[in-house]
Amino acid sequence: MKKKAFTLIELLVVIAIIAVLASMLLTAISSSKAKAKQIACVNNLKQTSLALKMWANDNNDKFPWNLSVTNGGTMELTDERWVDHFRFCSNELATPKIILCPSDVKKRAATNWVSADGDQHVSYFVGLNASEKFPQMILLGDRNVTGGSGGLDAKWSKFLGSSIDAAWDKNMHVRRGVLALADGSVQQTKTETLRAQISTAFGLGFTNVVFSKPRGVF
Repeated sequence: MKKKAFTLIELLVVIAIIAVLASMLLTAISSSKAKAKQIACVNNLKQTSLALKMWANDNNDKFPWNLSVTNGGTMELTDERWVDHFRFCSNELATPKIILCPSDVKKRAATNWVSADGDQHVSYFVGLNASEKFPQMILLGDRNVTGGSGGLDAKWSKFLGSSIDAAWDKNMHVRRGVLALADGSVQQTKTETLRAQISTAFGLGFTNVVFSKPRGVF
């Protein structure tokens, strides 16, 4: 009795089907991982923004960078102490791991608040214009924002009109980013939404919008 066997063509077809299915599976897994990291980033910024709001409630409704050092704030701190923007509300944050985005492969989580450094351990910028009085102002966001002027202090002026060049690069959320607003809300955004949110600040009467990006001793 003759044994049936695959022909070469049939074997190649089977291999091709398996390869396609494997590719689809890997893509789905990769997409799921990216989505999970985005959700974790949203949660991080949600908790951090709430911690900053709690700190502000105890300090005349001002965020750390809105208060002079002599009044317990971080307004005049040097680059080496930049992380104090977050360290000052560490009682509400508990762990420094929360200021690291899971998609940020260029940084690592700090083991404690004492050794935390903005250059090594922080994934988020702070919106220096953020105020409890203006709920729609940008409070925090992913550091992969580009454009503006001023180096680590990216700045946009209302005189730019419709030519705001703020954008998300591909390094963390594939040309997307997460924003936390002063009202405590957090949203995943595309570049268009980022620019619209900056324009909102100008509509509220602000002349400039400044994002202070992470920096430190290294």
